[in-house]
This record gives sequence, structure tokens and C-alpha cells, in this order.
Amino acid sequence: MRGKADSDLVRRQNRRVVLEALRFDGPAPRVELGRKTGLSPATITSITMQLIQDGAVIELDDIASLSDGAKRGRPTVLLGLNPDAAFTVAVKISIGMLEFALADFAGIIRERVEVPIATYEMLPEIFSRRLVSETQRFIVSTRVDLNQIAQINVAAQGVADTRSGLIAWSPAFKERGVPVVGPLEEAFNIPCTLANDANMIAEGLIARRKLDFSGTTAAVFLGYGIGMGLVIDGAVYHGATGAGAEFGHMNHVPSGALCRCGRAGCLEAYASDYGILRSAKNLPDNTPPPPHAVDSQVMAELEAAARGGDKDAIAAFQKAGRAIGFGLARMIALLNPDRIVLAGAGTRALDLIEPSLRAAIDEGVVAELRNNLKIETLPVGKDMIIGGTIDAGMRRLDSEVYAIGPALPVEAKKELLA
Repeated sequence: MRGKADSDLVRRQNRRVVLEALRFDGPAPRVELGRKTGLSPATITSITMQLIQDGAVIELDDIASLSDGAKRGRPTVLLGLNPDAAFTVAVKISIGMLEFALADFAGIIRERVEVPIATYEMLPEIFSRRLVSETQRFIVSTRVDLNQIAQINVAAQGVADTRSGLIAWSPAFKERGVPVVGPLEEAFNIPCTLANDANMIAEGLIARRKLDFSGTTAAVFLGYGIGMGLVIDGAVYHGATGAGAEFGHMNHVPSGALCRCGRAGCLEAYASDYGILRSAKNLPDNTPPPPHAVDSQVMAELEAAARGGDKDAIAAFQKAGRAIGFGLARMIALLNPDRIVLAGAGTRALDLIEPSLRAAIDEGVVAELRNNLKIETLPVGKDMIIGGTIDAGMRRLDSEVYAIGPALPVEAKKELLA
């Protein structure tokens, strides 16, 4: 029995490795798959045959290769992921907005829709019903059979409790404890996951640049709030309940400025859009944050004022950079990361924030812990949250469904994900 179990484990691992190679690097002939994975030609032939039977992989059009420029070699068959093997619905919940995307098994987004919705004043049960109805409307609009959808993956601002399936707290809602997973699974009989949106940025980084993010990386979201997705040894760290790395709600100043979460002195209260605006206007620290993101035009005007020499605006951005920098210094001292990646609309003001951010890191942690640290910025406007939510779902299908095979019926695959 032990021998069979070991053999099954090796087979599952080999299938996952082949799927991973096709997902990260794109279509390839069997010979190239062997080179990338280190598997023998016989193993590649066996594994790819099983994956084709299981519907996860397809043979693409033949390509003719030239052996020496003078004569044609044997036609080479490319293998690729079967886009129609399964579909994933990704949902992003943010202040005043629901965003839906349908992705095929190759990770290509087929449909995408934004639905403005006044989330903040909604009671939890009212929002849950609205979430179900809008998800139903989106799925119908895609014209994809419900049986082809393998999972619904939700990313939300704030504290997403992965165990209970609730949004424990979010700036998108006045109330706490908003049910997400239960209502969706009950309505559609499809496995559903819930995660923090910054964690999904980290998932996207792993999917797109696996080698760069094989160590320890902090992905920091700057904008309407301050979030962090933490990668440790190449895997996203979610914590016991999915609320790990709540960077924005670390205390920065005891009994300090009022945060949107209701506490005083959080890092976010100084470095988010509302924190910067409050500081620039010299408003009292106990001025309540707005229940919505600050208008992008307002922030653009504030940035222009700072670049034009407005002392209050300059000081507000410097204060934000200093708060972020000291928070990062604490994280660096604890985890000694390889990289820090900055993302989100707040990076538009990076020229105003970065000098004080780096100065705070230098002041807050010894040089030996930061000398080899890389800090980079993702392009503004690139939505890594939806993309990362899809990437995480696809890797889950690879490892928990199609790596098991061969040929499982749709209902059996869904049971594995449940």
C-alpha cells in the first residue's frame, strides 16, 4: 500500500509540474516540456496523454521546424492548456463597487464587468443578497454553462476571514461580519473562496514572475487604504484566518489620528488618501475619515500643489512616506525580505513620498538588514487584484483537481475543491 501511495504522489507531482510549466511559460512541445521540468521523455509522454484524456491539455496546430535551414524537420506538436476545461469567476469587492471577471482555464479573461453599488450603508444580509443576484446576472451574461464554472473566488478590502467566509471588517461597509462564501455556495453549488485583496496582488506577482518572488517579498498597496500581501519562501502568507500582514492597521502613533477602522494611530490614518488629505488641510486628527475613497482628481490636485511648492501638501506626503517607511522598517527587522513592491494609485505620488520613506527605513533598521533589499513599483492602472485572484484560482485547480486525474467527472472535481 505504501508503494502505491508513493507512486500516486509522484504521479500527482509530475502532473502538477507539467501544468505549471504550461501555465507559466505557455504552449510547448513535449521535448521542451521535458527540458523545463526535468522529466524523462517517457514520463512526459505518459503524463501529457493523461492530461489530454482529462481535458486539461490539448494538442495545438502542428508547427514545422527547420532542422538545418536546408531541409524540413519532423513536425512538432505544441501542447497547451485547454481553455474550455474549466472557468473561474473572480469577484472584487471594494468601496462602492463590485467587479466581476470570467477567466478560462488558460487564465484569459473572457468577460469583465464593473457594477457601482452603495456598499457602505448596506446591512450585511442585504449586501449578501445583492452579491448573489449580481453574480447570477454576470454569469448569465457570459453565456457559459454553470456546470463549466469550477469556482468563484472573491477578493475584498479589509479583513477577510477565510475560515468563516465573512468579511470581518472592511472600509467598504459600515457594518462588520458580512457573509460572502456561504450565500454564494448555497446559491450556485460552486466552491467559493474569500481572500484579502492585497494578498491577491501577491498571488499575481508569484504567477507572473515566479523566480523573482521565490523568496520573501512584501507587496504594499497604497491608495484609499494601505494593505500588504506577504510572500514567504515563494508562497503567500495568509495567517490563521486570512488576515495576515494587516500592514495598514499596525499602530504608528499611539492614540494618534483616527483611522477608518475606528481605532486611533494606525499607519493607514497617516498614509492613505484620506490621511494625506486630512493632514494637508491641517484638520484635527480626530476628523472622521470619509466613507468612500477620495476622488482621484482631488488627490491629483493635491499632488500638483505639493510639486508646485505648497508647504502643507509637501509635509502631508512626507508624513505619509515616513509612516510607511517606519512600518516597513519593522517588517524588515522581523522578516529580512528580498523585495518590497509598491502598487496602487498612491504610487502616482511616489516622487513626493519615496525620499521620506527611504529615510525612515534607514533610520528604523540597521544597514545590514536592508543593504540588499530591492524596492520596485508596479505600473499605475495595472489591476493586480483581479489578475491575482484568477491566478490563485488556476493554481488551485492545477494542484487540487487536474493534478489528481485522470479523467474525473465535473461533479467529482467540484467536490475536491469544496
